Amino acid sequence: MISPGLPCRGALLCAAVLFNSPVFLALAGDGGQAEGCAWELRLMEPRTQRELLDVPLSPGDPTFSLSYTHSVFHTEVVSEYQVRESGIVQVRETFTDPGYGMESSPDDVKGRLEQIDGHLRMELERPIPNLVVRVQRAQNNRITGLESMDLSQLLGDGPIAIRPTRICSPEG
Repeated sequence: MISPGLPCRGALLCAAVLFNSPVFLALAGDGGQAEGCAWELRLMEPRTQRELLDVPLSPGDPTFSLSYTHSVFHTEVVSEYQVRESGIVQVRETFTDPGYGMESSPDDVKGRLEQIDGHLRMELERPIPNLVVRVQRAQNNRITGLESMDLSQLLGDGPIAIRPTRICSPEG
């Protein structure tokens, strides 16, 4: 995005920055889904920002999930996210046992927690400005966009930063 006080060098670079800015897209009325554009997730090494893997998302529904095995109860936890112009937002978490580190309460005053088919599901609206996941083979970390991927099998153990990236075709 063009920052006040910083000169923009080169008309092509300025146009690319301007036309991908949230302000332009909001004014264009596309709700963040410009024609010919889609979101994908770029998985990176957090310290060096080295790109590791791109995860494609559905063009009409830029959502993804992260799942893992809870280290104490050994049950699956699934966290669901949406990619929006403002960034990544966690919208739901589903789990079996309200274990350590899990947000739950018998006095759910916000009414976000419901029980469905033996699982607890919590509706959320939690912006995640910097999503970093610690991948460990024992936790069966998976990411699911258009397809499901075993993160430790693909990338090994360690931290992984997840960044949304807009991809546009030359015609779009």
